Amino acid sequence: MPKSEEQLERVREESRERILRAALLLFARQGYESTSIREIAREAKISQGLMYNYFAGKDDLLRAIFSRSMAEAREAFMPAPVEAPPAERIDRVIRGSLALVGRNVEFWRLSYSLRMQPSVLQGGAEEIRAWSDSLRREIDSVLATAGVPNAATEGAVLFALIDGVAQHHAMAPRRYPIGEVTEAIVARYRALCS
Repeated sequence: MPKSEEQLERVREESRERILRAALLLFARQGYESTSIREIAREAKISQGLMYNYFAGKDDLLRAIFSRSMAEAREAFMPAPVEAPPAERIDRVIRGSLALVGRNVEFWRLSYSLRMQPSVLQGGAEEIRAWSDSLRREIDSVLATAGVPNAATEGAVLFALIDGVAQHHAMAPRRYPIGEVTEAIVARYRALCS
């Protein structure tokens, strides 16, 4: 019995998802440059030719991974309302940003490994930069509202701290004590904002 259009669409979407998951896993594990389309197809359990029905090549796959992962990050990150106390807002910024890394470690590992290769990252670099800028603005806003002295400098310090912790966790998720480090940062900045 032939499949309905709805069933065919579901099969296409499942294949696309398998390809994206396989590409993300391999790019994060062995590097973008070292991963071939053949390896991605094998990992996704589809033919190499079928891959090209979904993506024009590795660059197209990488853009799709970045676009989807950044959309998920924007959707998942919910800062506290502006009228909330600064200590609550800073708590939410720190916990929320570091929790994003835990939800999609492979993506953030890939992101960090490609940051020094802007020619490879291309469109994804703008999405990462826009995300970083919005996080930085939120941090600066909370610290300024709390009346923290030298709020801009303190914001730069906190942003670098969050970014560094995220990178360490992405590169060694089983070894890096993300929970304890998050709690230490939250305690320091809640006190600063109280």
